[in-house]
Amino acid sequence: MNSLTGRHLARLVLDQYENEDAYLNLALTRILNRFNQADRREKDFCSELVYGVSRHLLKIDFILGRLLSRPLDSLKTPVKNILRIAIYQLLRLPEIPEHAVVNSAVVETKNSKYSGLAGLVNGVLRNYLRKRDEIDLANREAEPAKYLSLEYSHPSWLVERWLKRFGLETTELILKTNNENPPLTVRINQHLADCKEFKNELLSQGIHWLEGRFLEEAIILRDLPCALIELSHFQEGKIFVQDESSMLVGHLLAPRAGETIVDLCAAPGGKSTHLAELTDDRSHIISIDDHPHKIALIRENASRLKLESIEPVLGDARQVFAGDDRQVDAVLVDAPCSGTGVLRRRVDARYRRKPEDIRELVVLQRDILEKAARLVRPGGRLVYSTCTLEPEENQEQIRNFIENHPEFRIEPYSEFLPGELESCLAEPGSQWATLLPSSNGGDGFFMCRLKRVSL
Repeated sequence: MNSLTGRHLARLVLDQYENEDAYLNLALTRILNRFNQADRREKDFCSELVYGVSRHLLKIDFILGRLLSRPLDSLKTPVKNILRIAIYQLLRLPEIPEHAVVNSAVVETKNSKYSGLAGLVNGVLRNYLRKRDEIDLANREAEPAKYLSLEYSHPSWLVERWLKRFGLETTELILKTNNENPPLTVRINQHLADCKEFKNELLSQGIHWLEGRFLEEAIILRDLPCALIELSHFQEGKIFVQDESSMLVGHLLAPRAGETIVDLCAAPGGKSTHLAELTDDRSHIISIDDHPHKIALIRENASRLKLESIEPVLGDARQVFAGDDRQVDAVLVDAPCSGTGVLRRRVDARYRRKPEDIRELVVLQRDILEKAARLVRPGGRLVYSTCTLEPEENQEQIRNFIENHPEFRIEPYSEFLPGELESCLAEPGSQWATLLPSSNGGDGFFMCRLKRVSL
């Protein structure tokens, strides 16, 4: 039945994403829920096509622009997306016969409201098969920013920033990584399970995993027999989905039993629950967020993980505890950011972000850091982290903070994090850790630990 094929479902998702300005993951969830009776293989194929088209959208649209005699945007959205899905398969899925790709696109068009354009779809795709070797994106040496932007489908403003900062080789490596399927990394809940015993238990049940790069509690799950949430280990609270780079933040803060710790930007609770686990649930974690549904999510995650030391509190991180002069042992600021270190997970974010977003976020981050500084007791510490690679939000933010807060000094990350980390850093040996996205594990992340040394 046509309505249950992966290609048709993918087209519906992409249509909704474009027409309703929806987030890609939400549009995908809605369509798959609406057609829940579809075969699991078709649902998986739908997801592959949706995320594949989005990851390579600029390249696909550039190719279509070279093949069409009219502007791509003049086509109706369903026809555009039929063509995009077909070009993606021809570009990236060579195991699918080319004639099957073309025929399915033509059939999909005939079964739509725009059946009269089936001939156009057929002609464009056959034209691509004839001329694909003649379509040049740009000259890599003469126009590296344009070439990389089209080849890896990242906005040119972001590519230009990274070229200036990282150079051609590292920038291309980041872009390649962003276009990969991210690993399913989970954290073993050490409050409920011994890491070694749990890993052996998974193997005995035929569940395959890979070790994390740095941390004993980090594993990458592979070839699951069912959806993650259906695994008994998930339901029992023994695992939590979290990237290993994000887990490193908890180790950098190095929580101790009996401490009071404030997580100022806590939802969905990944770092708060990790801090609780690292103290065997014997600390007091105050988890702040300004959205009621996110507070409910923190509470739900803490409950599933069987953690009782977390206190979710509804409030704005810049104003929480207003008029209260309390001070605590440690504060974590996992700040709202542009997210340029996690673009392989937030596939459509690369097209939503604009340079001006960074300027606005810098102000917000600075305000949150100001609140955090007042909460830290003398001798206590503050950890600042983001999942972005942009220096205005990271290194420059810390420099500005230190300049305005001489009572704080940076503590070297090397005292708290594994030595193997150095090979993954943009600035090894510096005062802070800037992790670049890695194919075999971690996302792009920035983290810095500061100690309050005086009143």
